[in-house]
Amino acid sequence: MQMPFTRPDGTTPTERRFRQVIDTLQEVVFQTDTERNWVFLNPAWTEVTGFPVEESLGRSALDFVHPDDRERTLEVCKTLLTREREFVQHEVRYLTRDGGFRWVEVFARVTFDDTGALVGMAGTLNNITERKRTSDALARRERYLTALVDMQQRLLSVAEGGDLYGPALAPLGQASGASRVYVFETFTDAKGALLCSQRAEWCAPGVTPEIDNPMLQDLPMRPILGRWVTLLERGEVVTGRVATFPSIERDLLEPQGILTLLVLPLRVQGRLVGFVGFDNCFEAREWDRLEVDLLSAASGAISVSLERRASERALREHEHRFRQLAENASDVLYLYRREAPRGFAYVSRVAHAKLGLGPEAHYSDPELWYRQVHPEDRAALERLLESPQSVDGATVELRFLRPDGSLLWLEHVVAPVTDAAGHVVAVEGLARDITERRQVEEALKRSEASLRALMEGFPDPAAIERDGHIVYANAALVTALGFARAEELVGRRLSEFLADVPGTGVASVDSTPLTSERRLVLRDGRTRVVELASLPLRFDGQPAVVSIARDVTEQRQLQARLTLADRLASVGTLAAGIAHEINNPLAFVLSNLAFLSDEFRHHLSPGPGVRGVRPPDVAEWQEVLGEACEGAERVRQIVRQLKTFSRPDEERMTPVDVHAVLDSVVMMAANEIRHRARLRREYGNVPQVMANEGRLCQVFLNLVVNAAQAIPEGSAHDHEIVLATRASGEQVVVEVRDTGSGIAPEVMGRIFDPFFTTKPVGVGTGLGLSICHGIISGLGGDILVESTVGKGSTFRVVLPSPRPDPEVRPPEAPVPDAPVVPRGRVLVVDDEPAVGRVLQRLLRGHDVEVATSGRQALERMSRAPGFDAVLCDVMMPDLAGRDVYEAVRREYPGLERRFVFVSGGAFTSGAREFLERIPNPLLEKPFDEARVRGAVEELVRHGPPDAV
Repeated sequence: MQMPFTRPDGTTPTERRFRQVIDTLQEVVFQTDTERNWVFLNPAWTEVTGFPVEESLGRSALDFVHPDDRERTLEVCKTLLTREREFVQHEVRYLTRDGGFRWVEVFARVTFDDTGALVGMAGTLNNITERKRTSDALARRERYLTALVDMQQRLLSVAEGGDLYGPALAPLGQASGASRVYVFETFTDAKGALLCSQRAEWCAPGVTPEIDNPMLQDLPMRPILGRWVTLLERGEVVTGRVATFPSIERDLLEPQGILTLLVLPLRVQGRLVGFVGFDNCFEAREWDRLEVDLLSAASGAISVSLERRASERALREHEHRFRQLAENASDVLYLYRREAPRGFAYVSRVAHAKLGLGPEAHYSDPELWYRQVHPEDRAALERLLESPQSVDGATVELRFLRPDGSLLWLEHVVAPVTDAAGHVVAVEGLARDITERRQVEEALKRSEASLRALMEGFPDPAAIERDGHIVYANAALVTALGFARAEELVGRRLSEFLADVPGTGVASVDSTPLTSERRLVLRDGRTRVVELASLPLRFDGQPAVVSIARDVTEQRQLQARLTLADRLASVGTLAAGIAHEINNPLAFVLSNLAFLSDEFRHHLSPGPGVRGVRPPDVAEWQEVLGEACEGAERVRQIVRQLKTFSRPDEERMTPVDVHAVLDSVVMMAANEIRHRARLRREYGNVPQVMANEGRLCQVFLNLVVNAAQAIPEGSAHDHEIVLATRASGEQVVVEVRDTGSGIAPEVMGRIFDPFFTTKPVGVGTGLGLSICHGIISGLGGDILVESTVGKGSTFRVVLPSPRPDPEVRPPEAPVPDAPVVPRGRVLVVDDEPAVGRVLQRLLRGHDVEVATSGRQALERMSRAPGFDAVLCDVMMPDLAGRDVYEAVRREYPGLERRFVFVSGGAFTSGAREFLERIPNPLLEKPFDEARVRGAVEELVRHGPPDAV
């Protein structure tokens, strides 16, 4: 008999496939022993609860059940383990690792071993949290509506002069789950100041009442609650977390233990008469829009009751005052006589605005409403007017047809008027226009039906998922992903097309609204960065999740470029600062070395020497000094490379030598190249290109570093990086070739896409080549790439070369005899004394004075301003070169034209702008001795150039 194949781990292929199926289920599959300890859990356990399977196995299942549900769960398990029931199915809350809980539906059976002995339980846990939340939301809405009806019935049943607020607060507090519900009335004192006092309160068990708090009686609304007054008088609400309120409000509210609150205005005829408040003292839960709307209806009902009570009081005082109040009310007030002469005895004038028929039309036609009411509501109208006592204080909604054919919804509240014998002789009523509210409710009913049409016309990609699978995809999503028909996406998971943006982490669609930034992976493998918003809704009558993806690729690319520009600006500032600090000592090192070399050559010429003393080896001294000068010159070249990046924010285009740029790049990338490859230059005869030197350095540095990183370390003798240049017509071609790993053909077309990278996570952002492509395109050029996997890549940068202007050679003038340079008076201003001494030695043919600060220089010039030339450092600690220049221009006009500025690197934008604005020459440190002497001799011999 052939035995089934068994793997080393002891499982057969069938068992392994079965285990794979179990591991991919969304439902939790579990097994316990007879002590209710977990012995098996599939990975869905971690997705539902957040607890790792390894940490959970061996622990009691009851440890993960909500404390309030454990006793009930234990009883259910006992009935199963004692075999009273074949299986159990019930709903219970399971704790999550983040401190919350999930509602799950448990299905369990008992399990037996081969001998028939009971070994435990097995079954599934199905996450029904979303379903429970939906049903809870519906129940909450129903609870609010029931409370509103209860409250309105209580308000209508309040006896004349009775407590209006008390009966209304209890149902509102119980329905809203608030800790405290209260009513404040507002009034003005003799000085006209607005005050408020608490009149009624309801508290949940365990909440301290505040009705007797003296601070809440005759409380000035301003300035403490001035913000509230502004909002409440406009009919708006005050709501939120107390911790975010202004400090003057927190000082009043926090001692009462209030975490969040909701305050609704009480308005009578458009005037603020008080407010209803709801406090949360146990948790910082805020009220959502539905709750605010429903509770606003409650405050409106209280306002109506206040308004009606005021009207009744006015009616008792004087009938005409009641009529004035009624005429100003927004609701239709009416009195309908049932005794002869039957008909309307009074109708407020607002009826004309609401019904389109004024009081006169009502007075002249007792059957007017019977003709204008909607045919389906005629019976309800008859019951309202003929037997108002049967309504028992409940509101009745009726539809009326206006003369123009439009539909009006009126909510009626009626009360019978009886004679001394108790017979109903009339009906008093109030009709409130609820057309807008009913339209909103009807719109909500139609929302599910219209959602599909809305989504189909939505410009952004959108999908609706149920149980994690797409049930609807709009045309924008189908097109964006590269599919032809929506049916190709139905049944798949949206997560298949989503990847993480580096640094943002993994986002998951939960039962609460969620916004995250993701990569949308298209059918052809390309990616786009999107803002993904997901929220729960009902679709086709069932819970679902809608996700909308807004393409922000270009926006993120721009942000990344701005971030990179900021970083380059910081690096540039640092580079300029380093250059400035290096150039100061470097200036006098080079000059001193040159001076000593010159002195040795003139005064220590080789001779016969003195008997018994070895003559100095002048040749060796010259060699040593030459090597020192060479080393210092190399330092100066390094400083020049640093200064390439000292102005990243300038986009000025100038002729650029690409060979100098490439040499600078090689120097900066030497450490990356050294351990990976040999560098070879194949420079051709190419003209200069019009570009920004810093940006061009950025491009080639990125390409060279990429080439080096494509080669593994440790095999430098087997690999090489080649930098080649050549002219091609009116273009300059620069190639960066490497013998690295190459680029796979399937990703070749995406390497210039923003955020695409083949490097490991944490190495690069996928923006380098995208930015390089943008820079070269902006210069009117192009980047091309050729690559073979395993053999290397070639990046070819093509740049336009400007046409050279025809060179006009001036006629050659006879070379004049070198004139004798007169001796001049020179002032050197530099905060580095050694630099001053260097310049003093260089200019030995002149009378040179040295000032080590800007203030000392101004003092020297105040005593004797007649200097032929002033050599002034740009950057100094007390007064910068610009400050000295401006002071001299004001005090000694004309002398500022004799300034020659010296700089080791002007690394502030103000200094750069100043040097660009003035016509004075600039000498860079370390000094070129000939340029220094020439600049001074020109001023001594000819004076400053004529002012333009």
